Amino acid sequence: MMNSKRHWENIYKTKEIDGVSWYQEIPTDSLNLIKRFSNNKKDKIIDIGCGKGFLVDNLIDSNYQNITLVDISANALEEVKSRVKNENINYIESNILDFSTDSKFDIWHDRAVFHFITHKKGIDKYISLCNKYINKEGVLIIGAFAEDGPLKCSGLEIKRYLIKDLETLFSNNFELVEGFKMSHKTPFDTEQKFTFCVFRKIY
Repeated sequence: MMNSKRHWENIYKTKEIDGVSWYQEIPTDSLNLIKRFSNNKKDKIIDIGCGKGFLVDNLIDSNYQNITLVDISANALEEVKSRVKNENINYIESNILDFSTDSKFDIWHDRAVFHFITHKKGIDKYISLCNKYINKEGVLIIGAFAEDGPLKCSGLEIKRYLIKDLETLFSNNFELVEGFKMSHKTPFDTEQKFTFCVFRKIY
């Protein structure tokens, strides 16, 4: 299940930026999907579980102007703040299951947070947050470990997904636009299989 703040603060305090399996200098798949499904550079984009990742740097370089970053770790967010130095970025320190905001978003991006939520109550809460905070016709992008992906990440149990599993979970208010599998090469020369799905909110 989604673990404690202490666990993630320790990860981001003790690990080098490229010392975690999910590190990507250029998050190509995520970036390309956002570019394809974003209507304009002023779209409200939220990155769930941003960590110390470089998606925000690449979005800024692509002239996106309205970006919100969410992470449970203050350490991670502070490092991004010091690196990016952009006043237009909104930073929210929160466990995603406790997330709250006055904003709604056109693009909701989550690479490798959802699969840490392993209990039904938490999964239902996450889906309710997507329903609440994504605009109608907005886009939900989720990347989670595939059925042949790792069983754990950072020492925590995860939940693996087929495309059809994610489609079923989000079917009440979202339609599947695209689903595919990809292989992520970690900094340790291992591979992690991911399932990516793109949904459009229809209600």
